[in-house]
Parts: sequence; structure tokens; C-alpha cells
Amino acid sequence: MRKALIFMALLLGCMGLNAQNYHINLHHSGTVVYDNDVSDIHDIHFEGSQPASMILQAGCGFSTFSLSDFDSITFVMQEPPSGDIVYITYNGAGVEVINPFSNSGVSISTNGANVTVSSTKDDIPYVVSGNSSDGSLTMYSTSNFNLTINSLTLTSSTSAAINLASPVDVSLVLEGTSTLADGAYSAINGALYAAGNLTIGGNGTMRVTGNAKHGISVEGILTVNSGEIDILESDSDGIHGSSNLIWNGGTLNIVSAGSDGLDISGDVTLQNGELSINTTAETARCIKVSGIFTMNNGSLNLTASGVDSKGIKADETVFIDGGSLTIVNSGNISKGLKVDGDINITGGAIDITASGSTVLEMVNNQNIPSYCTAIKCDSDINITGGTFTITLPTSNHGGKSISADGHLSISGGDFTITTQGDGATYTISGNNKDAYTSSCLKCEGNMELLGGTFNLTSTGRGGKGINVGGTLVIGAEGAPNDDLTLNVTTSGERITITSGGGGPWGGGDYANPKAIKAQGNLTINSGNITVNCTQTQNEGGECIESKAALTINGGNIEAYSKKDDAVNAAQNLTINGGTIYSHSDNNDGIDSNGNLSLNGGFAISNGSRQPEEGFDCDWNQFKITGGTHIGTGGATSNPTTNVCTQPTLKINTQAGYAIQVLKSDGTVICTYQCPAFTGGGGGGPGGGNNMVMLFTDPQLQTGQSYTVKYGGTISGGENWHGYYTGNVTYTGGQSTNVNINSMVTTVSAGGGGGW
Repeated sequence: MRKALIFMALLLGCMGLNAQNYHINLHHSGTVVYDNDVSDIHDIHFEGSQPASMILQAGCGFSTFSLSDFDSITFVMQEPPSGDIVYITYNGAGVEVINPFSNSGVSISTNGANVTVSSTKDDIPYVVSGNSSDGSLTMYSTSNFNLTINSLTLTSSTSAAINLASPVDVSLVLEGTSTLADGAYSAINGALYAAGNLTIGGNGTMRVTGNAKHGISVEGILTVNSGEIDILESDSDGIHGSSNLIWNGGTLNIVSAGSDGLDISGDVTLQNGELSINTTAETARCIKVSGIFTMNNGSLNLTASGVDSKGIKADETVFIDGGSLTIVNSGNISKGLKVDGDINITGGAIDITASGSTVLEMVNNQNIPSYCTAIKCDSDINITGGTFTITLPTSNHGGKSISADGHLSISGGDFTITTQGDGATYTISGNNKDAYTSSCLKCEGNMELLGGTFNLTSTGRGGKGINVGGTLVIGAEGAPNDDLTLNVTTSGERITITSGGGGPWGGGDYANPKAIKAQGNLTINSGNITVNCTQTQNEGGECIESKAALTINGGNIEAYSKKDDAVNAAQNLTINGGTIYSHSDNNDGIDSNGNLSLNGGFAISNGSRQPEEGFDCDWNQFKITGGTHIGTGGATSNPTTNVCTQPTLKINTQAGYAIQVLKSDGTVICTYQCPAFTGGGGGGPGGGNNMVMLFTDPQLQTGQSYTVKYGGTISGGENWHGYYTGNVTYTGGQSTNVNINSMVTTVSAGGGGGW
């Protein structure tokens, strides 16, 4: 009772002062537990015996204090704030409001720490600060306004922390560090909700927890210019937008989202800033875009670990022109970048690790494999620049690094792509079986690789470097070779789908590793191309293969296969230009299952022991009209004399022999070190060291005589895969003279005959 009487005396004394300059402060152990403007207090009364509590009515709210809750009271004189700003300051269970527009269109009511603002005035600035563990801010306005939150900690038990309820433009400025959280049973869809357009700026930090649904929910356009936004946790989306998102700067950290990180129904444009998003839920997307996704700059770090999750899922087109995009997707059948429309990439640094695996899904009573893929496009992919680092580790069985259901065109960029997981067999239905395998670059349509630097490596069983459902064009016509550098390596073994019978060429059905494979025509125009297939157990690992026609017009090409053909065409194979080295330890160097035409260029092709060949076209037409070409193997296909216009020497020699061909005047046409056989034949009869060297050159002419040296030693000069140029010395050995009177002339140079 004594405390109450003292307080009443102090209050009565204060009433004689200018109340607008004074705040009443209640203290407990040196801490202010209540702060309010004296002019805002309408009533103070006491309840209970002795009495037990004091009740203050400020505005429309009531604050109740036990007399033990405070131990002193002071009246503090304060300078009135600027007359053109509304101040709302939370203080525990209460709130202090300074409203200079109370008589000119701005009405503010309070219920405890729940504040409702109604405004009909244009461009009102609001500053909100303080803290409350059970408060909220709801704002209605007929006009646009500015809202600054300064070190605000606001948690609502029943609603959104901040509800910007009117469909107007709001500029939200962040100062200090603010924390917002909504109630788990809130009917509002975000801890921070905006019914209109929302622009966020400032240098502060806003930490948001969405207990009911989303962290931030915006019906209009969301624009972020600066500041830091941390979505600590959300029951559903971290940020949910019903229109567009424009990110011009600032930082976003979505630590944990119950569903999508960003779910934007319109377009997303990332101009700058740093965004880090983590999702763990099944089928969740770090960024879901119903419209167009554009990234011009900034840093984007995405982690999606749920099954069938996505780093970025865009329903329309994706444009990436710059910035840094890092995606880690570890869930089975997850996708790093999944786009229904086209993908257009002109720059930027893209780093994706896809470690999830393949899952069989039942569709129309058939098992269909669904893959974990780094970049998956349902339409076309066009890339003109950028840096790409894509890794599919051993845990990813059958995944694809870059995959397009339509066409894939690349004319620039730097690509380092590695797939390590094994492919596997599966049952489609009944007794029908198939296999799925990994690919570095894959498309169902046509592919163009016109420029850029590619380092593609596939180490898993059945893995492929380049896998094209349609036609494949490598290098632009007439372009410098240095515009394109293509290095492809495969080392995985083949997969047996169904075992076959015996015979020299085996049988059964296999999923074979392929470095470069096209179902349609394959054309090489230019580029520096190196291909290695280093499988050691079974054939099937071919370096360059077309299931239709293969045409080489230019380029510097080196292809090495340990077990199968280095270069193969299911139909016709034509060489019009380029510099080509093709070598197989255990099969043909260059193999055409249809016609073979050598019209120009320079090619060295090494096959293995009989029956394998340097140039193999079975008994189909073998046409030679130009170029310098050397083919070695246990056998060779014979040129078709009635279609050839350039003569050929068929030299029967020994593996490892040095061969030199000279004109009658002593001019050296060819100095070549035949390779040693390093493997066996392809399954037919063979063995021994007999080698056939097929040699053609424009300097060979009918009606002329030539000298062929063999078994000697080569020294000096420049050596390119056994072919010597420059200041070359040939010593020792033997020689034989030969007259060329037809398109094909056979020469004995220390070896037996071949096929």
C-alpha cells in the first residue's frame, strides 16, 4: 500500500508538467521493464488487497504489473521525435506509439503488444523497434509507405509478426538485427506477409522463422536491393512469391525450409548479391520458378538433399549470363538445374555435384529409370560461354551431367565434367531387359560442339562421354582448330544385358562404353580432339562412333582404344580433310560397316593383328581420291580400283619395321616406323607379326617407279606417331623397287601377305 501511495503522489506531481515531454519508466533491479509516453496513459488503477497489482491503460491496451515486478518509478524528459515519422516501439507486453499524424489520416490501435495501423495518408514513414514475445504489427494503407525495422524482435503467438495487409507498394528498410516469427496456427501465410509489392533495402539483418507456413510471403513483386535476410526455418517455403522476384543485391540465407526455398510464381531475376539456400524435404526445390529465371551476376549456393529434389526448377526459359552458381544435389533422382523450356547460358561459373542415384519408376506396367542429373532440360540447351565443373561421383549410377530432350548446342565455354558411377541392368517388363549408363553430354535431338574447351571423363561401367540421339557436328566449318579443344576419356567396362553365344565376334546384348557416340550422322569439321577408351576386359569401348555416316572434314584428331575400334561408322565413313591418328590395341583403327572414302587430309590408322585392320570396310566400296594415309594392321581392306583416282601401295611387312618410300629420283615420299602389335586380334584367326601397311599419297602416280626400303633404322627429323618429317636419316635394311601400273600395287617388304 505504501508503494501505491508513493506512486500516486509522483503521478499527481507529474501531471503539472508538460506530459508530452515525459516518459514513465518502471524499473526492476536496474532494468527498465516498462517505458511509455505519459500522454498516452489514460488510466492507472490497482486491484487486489494491499493492493496486489497495478494496471496501466495506454491507448487501447492494458499492461498489468505485480507490485513485485518493479522497484522504482522515474519520469524521464525526452525530446519529441521528428514530426514526420511514426514510431512504434515494442516493450515486452506493451508498446509505445508516437503518431504525429493521428489527426491527419493515420490511426493506430494496440491490444497488448498487437498493433494495428490504418492509414489514408500518402508515403508515411514508420520506424518499428523494440521487442515482444507475443506481439504483432498489422498495417492497412490506401497509399504506398515506408517501413523501417530497427533491431526489432517480434514473435506472434496467433498471427504474422508483420502483416502488410494492403495491396500497395511498401519499402522495407532493415537496420540493426531484427527477428520475426509467427504463430504456428496463424491464418496468415508468412511470418512477414505483404499483399502488394515489397522492396527490401538497408544495411541490417532480418531473421525470419515461419512456424505456420512460409517465412516471407509476398503477393506482388518482391525486390531486394540490400541487407541480409536469414530464413532460419519455415514450415513450408522460405520465401513464397505470387509474382516476380528481382534480386539486385544483399544476402539471403535459407537455413532450413520445410518445402521450397524460393517458390516464385512469376519470373526471377538475379542481378547481384549472395544467396545460399538449403532444402531437405522430398521433391523440394531450392528455387522454384513458374516463369523465366535470369542470372546476370551474384553468387548462388544451393543444396538439395531430398529425393526427387531440385536445385533450380524453372517452368519456362533459363538465362545465365554471369555470376557463380554452385549446386549440390544428393537425393536420388534429384536434379541440379531442371528446366521445362530452353536453357541459354552465355557466361558465369557453374559448379554442380550430383551424387544421388537412379530409381526405377513404374509407368504403364514398365520400369522406366529416372536419373539424378546435374542439368536437365526438356527442350533445347544453347551455351556460348561460361565455366562448368560438373561431378557425378560413384554413388550416382546412370546419371547425366548435361542432358537435353531436344537439341544441345555449345559454341564456347570451359567444361570439366566427370561421371564415376557404374551403369546397371534392369528389367523393363517380363523378360525384356535393358541397361542405364552415365553420360557427360547427352541429348535426344541433335548436338553441335562448335567451340570451347572440354575435358570429359567417364569411369563407370558402360559410361559415355558424348551420347547423341540425333546428328552430331563437332567444330565449325572453316574455323581455326584452336577454337575447340575436346578431350574425352572412358575407362569403364561394358555391361552384359543378355549373354550371347560363342564365335569370334561374340553375341548377346551389351551396354558398351563409348567416348563419342551419335545415333545419326557425325561430322567433324575442326578442333583439337583427343579421345581415349582404356577399357581392359572386353571390346565395346569405341572412341568415335556413328550409327549412321561419319564424315571428317578437318580438325586434329587423336583416338586411342584399348579393346575395340578407335573410329567406327555403321554406314559410310568419309575423310575429306584433317589430321587424324587412330589406334586400337585389339581391333580396327578405322572401321566402316559401309563404304569408306579417303578424299583428302592426313590419317594414320593402326589396327591390331589379323584379322584386324588399319582401314576396314569389309567387302564394301573403298574409294581413294586424295590425301596422305597410312593404315597398318594384320590385314587391310583393299581399295576398289575402278573408283579410285589416287594409287595405293599395299606393303606386306613386319610389325615394328621402318619403312621408307622414295621416288625414282631419290625424293622421299614417306618415312614411317610401323608400330609393334600391343594386343591380340579381334577374335578371329590371327597372331604372328605379319603386318600390312596401306599407303597412299598424291605423289604416287601410275607409270612411275619407286623404291621401298624396309628393316632399317630411322634417326633425326620430327616424329608424329611414327611418321617422320624434316631432316630424317634412314640407314641399313633392305630395299625393293616397284612400278605402279594400277590403283593398287602390292609390295613385299619382309612380311607375309595379309587379307
